[in-house]
Amino acid sequence: MSVSRIPILITINNAIDIQGELVRHLSPLTIKKIISCFPISQLIINFQNKYIQINLELNTGIEKPKNIFKKGDIAFSPISNSIHIFLNDYIHNNQLNHIGFVKMDHLEKLTKTKAGDILNIRRI
Repeated sequence: MSVSRIPILITINNAIDIQGELVRHLSPLTIKKIISCFPISQLIINFQNKYIQINLELNTGIEKPKNIFKKGDIAFSPISNSIHIFLNDYIHNNQLNHIGFVKMDHLEKLTKTKAGDILNIRRI
């Protein structure tokens, strides 16, 4: 098992499981702080099926910022203190810290999310 790749399990409403990875070299300080918050459980905000986000109380700044993301990317927004999972290729207005990705074969399950759904993230 690689130290730089951290396998995660994303669960929606304790029913749908999706695997992903946090990649430490993308944003090492941000990922260290996120891991210290595991397990995470928050309400989902679905932004027009372009990305979903969950809010997180994490005080960290911009680290290797970018605003162009591919389908399946996971990023952290220091401005809104939230984790974004991109459902489609997307150019964001703000600079985010890229932190990992979701396995592509499970991504379509996230498009069925709605307001009020609960998303859990934990290490596996």
